[in-house]
Amino acid sequence: MRNASEMVKWIDRAIEAIDRGVVMLGLISVSGSASLLFIGVIARYIFDRTYAVVEDLSVNLVIWAVMFFGGPVFRRGGHVSMEFFAEKLHGFKKAIQQLIICTVLLFICVIIFWKGTEIVQMIYQSGKATHSGELKEWYLKLPIPTGGALFAVYALGEMVRIICVFIDPKLSARVFSSPTQ
Repeated sequence: MRNASEMVKWIDRAIEAIDRGVVMLGLISVSGSASLLFIGVIARYIFDRTYAVVEDLSVNLVIWAVMFFGGPVFRRGGHVSMEFFAEKLHGFKKAIQQLIICTVLLFICVIIFWKGTEIVQMIYQSGKATHSGELKEWYLKLPIPTGGALFAVYALGEMVRIICVFIDPKLSARVFSSPTQ
């Protein structure tokens, strides 16, 4: 990379590629959950039968979706911020504010990944199964470290983009404009 502008372009392309995959996985998770819920309703009212595995999977697919969509929502500016400050700050002040937000977020994501991995390992070693008995519980806890890791990638990418503003202030408009997708 020769300069900050090329770095920002490279990060934008990389995050966009990750974004497409993550959003697709989130949509598949939501669609899978809705489909399973529909199957559960049909089974309950037509065949007078319930399947605990359908309930386990449908609920946990929503959790997967939430963890998948965290990064893309952050990327599009849908994160928690004080609009008053976000609208009033420009240039280096805005870059400092955004860098602080990304640093705190990255710290939180590292903790989520670390503790989530510990939880998955502990449950895996215990061999615990879900209420239905048909699924291993550790499968359903994988969204915790996975979501933390994915969100950390978004936060780290945004941090590098913001640092590029300090290197080349002309990038401020590009870095602080929200993606339209």
